[in-house]
Amino acid sequence: MPQISAKPYESTLRLPFDTQGLAEIAYRVLSVDKEPRRNFVQKTLSLELDVLVVHFYADQVKNLRTAISSFFEALLLCQDTIKQFGNAVAVEPAEAQEENNAGAQSSTDSA
Repeated sequence: MPQISAKPYESTLRLPFDTQGLAEIAYRVLSVDKEPRRNFVQKTLSLELDVLVVHFYADQVKNLRTAISSFFEALLLCQDTIKQFGNAVAVEPAEAQEENNAGAQSSTDSA
């Protein structure tokens, strides 16, 4: 009988996008969902220019597989939304958006 390893399982995905702006949109959308506490998978997202890098760390291979499958479902939905609405909105890096919103006040704020 094969011996089961007690060491953790890891996987890193490098997902290239057409532009840095599109990669940033995907990063912001997909990084909102944190893994539930009961889940035994840790997920970290980072950006390297136009590449979204996702690293998974799990205690069991079945948990790793489930987390990656779930992530791909969310990624596909994100990409479909970008395809549907991406050309309707100008894509700007987050720094430019923050500069454009500097001093802006929400309509719900009161002075």
